[in-house]
Amino acid sequence: MDKARSPNGQLVLVVDDQPFFATFLHEKFTELGYGVVAVRDGREALEFVKQVGPPLVIVLDLILPRISGQELLLELTRSKHARGIRVVLVSSSHAVEAAGTGSPMVVGRLQKPLDFGEVAQLVRRAASDLASGARPGFMH
Repeated sequence: MDKARSPNGQLVLVVDDQPFFATFLHEKFTELGYGVVAVRDGREALEFVKQVGPPLVIVLDLILPRISGQELLLELTRSKHARGIRVVLVSSSHAVEAAGTGSPMVVGRLQKPLDFGEVAQLVRRAASDLASGARPGFMH
């Protein structure tokens, strides 16, 4: 799975059950030079994080089958990898505006439909934050 990382070690994990959206983000972030992996739900995301570990930027949909985005965020916050993960929350629901409050991993929240430029900016800043070893904090 480490083959998914870009040459500079940057990796984006897209967690979304909508194939069109996940494929779109995968293609766009690959074009920007990131290593990208897309998974369909929170359970697959947890397994991926356990196998690959940080540093990792996650674009996380809130509404997912099996393990929701909120539940996944809670699990990640409790994990040993929390300091090396940054999360951009996305959702078609207005609930995204309040989701993840208090989680230092959450660096941004965006409502679908997304402007890819906004997502890319948040991911770029989150990846830079991880590369510099800065403490997590809300960016948007």
